[in-house]
Amino acid sequence: MSAVSDVPPEAGSTPPPPPPPPPPNLAPPPGYAAYDTPPTQAGTKRVGGLGKTLVILTAILAVGTVLTAVLSAGVTQDAKDFLDGTISEDDFTSAIGPLNALQLVTSLATLATGVVTIIWAFRIAGNVRAFGRATTWSPLFAIFGWFLPPMVLYVIPFLVLRELWKASEPMSVTGDDWKRVPDNRVLWFWFLAFGIIPAALLAVQIGNFASAGLPTGDMESVAESLDEFGAIGYVTAVVNVAAAAAWITFVRQLTPRHMRLTGET
Repeated sequence: MSAVSDVPPEAGSTPPPPPPPPPPNLAPPPGYAAYDTPPTQAGTKRVGGLGKTLVILTAILAVGTVLTAVLSAGVTQDAKDFLDGTISEDDFTSAIGPLNALQLVTSLATLATGVVTIIWAFRIAGNVRAFGRATTWSPLFAIFGWFLPPMVLYVIPFLVLRELWKASEPMSVTGDDWKRVPDNRVLWFWFLAFGIIPAALLAVQIGNFASAGLPTGDMESVAESLDEFGAIGYVTAVVNVAAAAAWITFVRQLTPRHMRLTGET
């Protein structure tokens, strides 16, 4: 290293620039853990697994509805033969055994789908409020709305789900801007296929009961119901499958949308 000169620099000369500072320490501090995705808002509940379960249960329910319609139409001739006295009650009971078993499975799938739907919607309703989005319908309506009048039309669940779709808008919004988010068209189709049309078909069936009498539950009454299976039965099956398809689509749209809002992975 050269010695430092005591001679002052000549007039007009520029002193050399100071040496650059040492590079900063870029190593993270102890205990630091980076997020691969944005952290979840405190107090929110996970909905991803419930959404997948709901899709599977609804698909099982749709398949069960189709098979029930097919089997019901298939035992129509057995019902006629029993009413005409051509076959015995034991033979008729054996013929409708698979139908009864399938109806039991479908009923259990319906119950399970309803329970999971309520939990799924309740969690979403609570999560959006944790993000400060003041919804009109409280999370409790995600539970009790299914049982409040008018029950067969499911107006309250539709309004709750409509609001949850808007409140789950993952983009940054201020104030009540989320209320101006466009509606989900699939949800409107579900409401038509699950609430309005079945209510009309139910009114037709009630009219048939009023003219023919209520079923008593014995085998002859069951045979008469199967014997009358026709256009109403097929239309009901088609509408139920359409409602199930719309519900699966909506769940698969709302669940990831809400997960983007909460940061759920």
